[in-house]
Amino acid sequence: MMSCRKLLGLILVLAIARGVQAETIEGLLAAGELEARAVVQTPAPLFQKAPIVIAVEVGTPSRFSRRGTRVRDFTVPGTLVRPSSKFAFNETRRRGGDTWAFQSWRFELYPERVGALRTPALTTFISVENGTNGVVEGEVELRVPPLEIEAPPGTEGLDSWVAATEFEVDESWEGILETYQIGDAVTRIRHFSIKGAPAMAIPATPQTELNGIQVYHAPVLVDDKTVGGSLEGFREERVVFTVEAGGTHTIPGHRIHWFNLSTHTIETIDLPDRTLDLPGASTSNAAAASEPRTEAQNPLIWGLAVLGIALSYLSLRWVRRTTGYNIVRDHLETWRSHRCAKKAFMRAAAQQDSRLCLALLYKRISEYPEWQLSTVCATDPQLRAVSAALMAHAYSDGQPPEVGELQRLWELSTKPKVRRDHLHELRLNPGPSQ
Repeated sequence: MMSCRKLLGLILVLAIARGVQAETIEGLLAAGELEARAVVQTPAPLFQKAPIVIAVEVGTPSRFSRRGTRVRDFTVPGTLVRPSSKFAFNETRRRGGDTWAFQSWRFELYPERVGALRTPALTTFISVENGTNGVVEGEVELRVPPLEIEAPPGTEGLDSWVAATEFEVDESWEGILETYQIGDAVTRIRHFSIKGAPAMAIPATPQTELNGIQVYHAPVLVDDKTVGGSLEGFREERVVFTVEAGGTHTIPGHRIHWFNLSTHTIETIDLPDRTLDLPGASTSNAAAASEPRTEAQNPLIWGLAVLGIALSYLSLRWVRRTTGYNIVRDHLETWRSHRCAKKAFMRAAAQQDSRLCLALLYKRISEYPEWQLSTVCATDPQLRAVSAALMAHAYSDGQPPEVGELQRLWELSTKPKVRRDHLHELRLNPGPSQ
């Protein structure tokens, strides 16, 4: 009789212990009533800069509570980590003839270096409804299998490249002319589109410094979106080149390498260079270079040169005492002032500083009391729209005009002034409507 009592007591103790153990997430895992693991879904080989998908999978024969599952944020040194979705992926699977509910979280890793990739343990919160114990929840540490990253074939010796399933670059220019003058500006626009990688994976165009050209890099625009479950990234670069000196200037092109994840080959995109030519500067240099050295060494030539310098000096002293010299000097100072003002205006246009553009236009207008755009705007609705857009962006939330359109607006401020009927006059600072 005592033996039966002891046996029943032992069975009761084991049942209570099993129930207490199953009231925790660790207990459910040990009892086989819960599954939780981290798996690598991308098959080998794993390439540098290519996406590697890691999934955290949690399954239960019961059901998840309203709090469900969640994976804490984590970082991997030298690697871009991006969650594939803001929500868990729900599905059902069969386990021993029973239907289990599963939730999965997927993450994309873009490693920048080759070799072993050290991924930290993933802290995962789990909350399930157990028929016996009610809601059971807690956190577990899930280990990611070891990862070995390889360099894609053909990337040896390349300083910069990107890995994607598709990669395209579109380049366009604004303000292109046949010939240029000092103060003219052109804008280079590059649109990058990539599939299978985020926008931040697109390598930036190297910044260049050019003699005789001022370079302004506008803030880069990036955007990501998911189309049909596939990640697409977009990047826009705008660079304004303003001519500051005469001569021939070449804006260098650029070669971009990218690794095609579909064909496992390296492909290239070549962007051509662009030449800005200011007529007259190169011709005078060529003429000076073509003079024979024997003439420069002739004593007679030297004597005439000294005489010419002396006569020029005496003439300059005489001219400076005349009214004509003052007129020429004033014209030169005015020209320099206008050139500096145009440079400041184009810089403000490139920076989308519409209020500064208006201030510079007002200052320009103040030099000509009768200045107006009615002569052109009466037959040019596009220009009227540019001025209206400039005003809206400066004092409201409209879109700024293009740099080329603002350049045209500035150039019109130097056109001859014509009195016309004020019916079609375009005012840059209109007062309130009556």
